[in-house]
Amino acid sequence: MHKHYIRVDTDNNVIHAFSDAFEQPESTDLVVTEEGGRHFNLDLWYNGVIPRWYVTGDDMIERTDIELIGLWQQYQAINPPKLSELEQLRAENTELKLALTELAEAQEADKTEMQLALAEIAGLIGGE
Repeated sequence: MHKHYIRVDTDNNVIHAFSDAFEQPESTDLVVTEEGGRHFNLDLWYNGVIPRWYVTGDDMIERTDIELIGLWQQYQAINPPKLSELEQLRAENTELKLALTELAEAQEADKTEMQLALAEIAGLIGGE
């Protein structure tokens, strides 16, 4: 028989679960059972970042799906997903296309202004 342990963070979230068959506990680790199997594996993380379990008093409690989804939404608001390299290149490409379009429009406006100015000058010279 093996003892099963959990480790919690400062907010009492379970961040590690193990058996003494593979790891020796630290003084702050909590015993879950003294008569467990060799392995003790918990699904600890929702989307790899939100702790599924927390400890209140002597109870280890699993968060509900609603709690997990709410915490995930809070996490995403604080940590928006980063663009992949391809997505980043596409975004930069779109910005460059926009800048080129604006430049072409400005040059066309300058060309039109120049043509009007030349026509005015030609009219003044021809009208003398």
